[in-house]
Amino acid sequence: MPVAVGRVVWDHRAHVKPEELPTTLPLFPLEQPLLLPGTVVPFAATELGERNLVDDALETDRYVAIVQPLDDDSPAARSLEGRPPVYQVGCLGYIGECHETDEDRYLVLAGGVIRFRVIGEAPCDRGYHRVVVSYGEFLDDPDQLEAELEFPVLRDLVRQRIEANDSDMDLSIMENMAGTEIVTAVAHAIPLSPAERQVLMETPSLRELESVLLGLMTGPAGLPSFDLPFSRPS
Repeated sequence: MPVAVGRVVWDHRAHVKPEELPTTLPLFPLEQPLLLPGTVVPFAATELGERNLVDDALETDRYVAIVQPLDDDSPAARSLEGRPPVYQVGCLGYIGECHETDEDRYLVLAGGVIRFRVIGEAPCDRGYHRVVVSYGEFLDDPDQLEAELEFPVLRDLVRQRIEANDSDMDLSIMENMAGTEIVTAVAHAIPLSPAERQVLMETPSLRELESVLLGLMTGPAGLPSFDLPFSRPS
């Protein structure tokens, strides 16, 4: 799926304060695209438990915990002692759109709200996991989004790479994108490992995302060639 840009799912920042957010959430493991605060990403719910999760979220507050999965055999997953095999820092998503297809699939758009740390698991008999989360480490996320993170170096790099690739992408799309949206799009377009994407997720301050991503992109062979998986606004 392409990264969704150019559309607003729901501007929760005008309505919800971090202290009002739920601390027990349905868990949707999602490897990519990387959901960061201020971004909108698509995901598909195909299994019965995943569809139950979406149904339950839509019937309550529309919130879901989106976290990258861990390899079941990894030391980090084994150390969780029966808890869901996912990284421990993820992003709260708000389901803004959901469409059911003829193949018993839900196609969902979720907007990133604030990051959290998983601190426990709650009972659930609906075929999916529920987790207990803490937002304490990331209470500055909403204010930093309000400050409009521009990330000019990353924007210029993206523009240069797209022009060098003779892409037909409309570069004006970037003008209305938040800095975190560009980070998510680039992280989806270049061959970052799950662990490297998690470094972005766990960056202490959203303001540091540009420098962290540029560091991940610069290897011995130089910057990779890429074209961004933007979907055009409808």
